[in-house]
Amino acid sequence: MIKPYWQDESGNIQIYNADCMDVLTDMPDKSVDLVLTDPPYGINYLSPWTNNHAKIENDEIGDWTDLMEKVLPEFKRIITDSGCCCCCCCGGGKTPVTALFTIEAIKHFNLIQTLVWRKFIGLGWKYRPAYENILILSKSKNDYNFYDTSKTCSNVFEGINQDIPNAEEHPTQKPVKLMQRLLKIHSIENYLVLDPFLGGGSTAEACAIMKRRCIGIEISKEYCDIAIKRVIESQKQYELDGI
Repeated sequence: MIKPYWQDESGNIQIYNADCMDVLTDMPDKSVDLVLTDPPYGINYLSPWTNNHAKIENDEIGDWTDLMEKVLPEFKRIITDSGCCCCCCCGGGKTPVTALFTIEAIKHFNLIQTLVWRKFIGLGWKYRPAYENILILSKSKNDYNFYDTSKTCSNVFEGINQDIPNAEEHPTQKPVKLMQRLLKIHSIENYLVLDPFLGGGSTAEACAIMKRRCIGIEISKEYCDIAIKRVIESQKQYELDGI
């Protein structure tokens, strides 16, 4: 298997600078408890928030379609029988990403829920984007990891605003609090979490905070370095706080 680009002293947080397929195909069967990821959306995204005009890898619709056809069978192979996949999808817009992703995903998984994350009132002159979808998938219709005991777990997430990235940050990074909420629902301490599209490292940072093990894969060295910095800074803060 490819060696990690970086890992923390414990080896619990590992980051790979690689094409995700090069790592996924070497991972053992049923070795991952949760896939938590924000894959490309196939919309040729360009951030309206910053002057960062770098394109996201595999974000053309044809590349995206090919990629999803490859990664979803690997997700199914490597997660445990009760493991889940939490996959962020674009909400609204002219490309029906949620519908396309759902059609492909249910070839391999049971669709447990389509969450709505209300993130903000977006920019625009007509319909302003205010939400994203998050698909929850599992091998089993009923026997899947679910650890929320509040009996009030809604399929609409509110109170977590979208990150507005700086120019040097990943243009579509997800809030750490969003990833923490999903981790709390579908994992417990020491579970192994995989994010094959790590981006700026929100999943890895959330796992470090919540004491989950994490494998993050990111094709861009620049974003790997950003993710590593975020994890290190978070871990230093925990030490200062005595956590």
